[in-house]
Amino acid sequence: MKRQWLLLIGMLLLIPPLWAASPGPVQRYFQDLRTLRADFIQRVLDERSQLVQSSSGQMLMQKPGKFRWDYQKPAKQVIVADGDRIWTYDVDLAQVTVRKLDQALGSTPLALLSGAAPIEDSFTVGAVRQQDDLNWYDLTPRQPQPEFRLLRVAFKGDALVSLELEDSFGQRTRLDFQKLERNPTLDPALLKFTPPPGVDVVGDAG
Repeated sequence: MKRQWLLLIGMLLLIPPLWAASPGPVQRYFQDLRTLRADFIQRVLDERSQLVQSSSGQMLMQKPGKFRWDYQKPAKQVIVADGDRIWTYDVDLAQVTVRKLDQALGSTPLALLSGAAPIEDSFTVGAVRQQDDLNWYDLTPRQPQPEFRLLRVAFKGDALVSLELEDSFGQRTRLDFQKLERNPTLDPALLKFTPPPGVDVVGDAG
């Protein structure tokens, strides 16, 4: 599930350049996107659409390469990317795992941002389709990927409301956003992480 979560984070950072050449409300939404803040519900569904796992919390994101996810339920966990490293703090285990950002997201779509080819060369963007009063767009990688086969992005009106990633086995990881704010002013301190005293730190803390 963590790998799928990282893929979704990569997608969030990927979307603006992908839509840069597309007309309409999607382009208008993402064209000047710099920051996001929202509550979220994350669900993992199996190939039969049966719920496997559910969690919730709050998220912050700032381009380029910074985000914070505070999971509140079912267990408290904090995940912070400071532009260089990803820090994962498991509160119950009193343990922090840290990895280089490029290593943690190395094979995800986020890595395409540093490539020479335009993002749209790597994906086929499907036509809009309506479902449950939402406008959904399917993004299919042009080259087969080991981690995922399809990303779906949903809007209600001109507001982003959901992201859904589907793997080759039909399992889906879906993020539904609530109280989403586009381009709010974020406290820079929230996008940095200092391990609490007394916790174990595993990995490359620099």
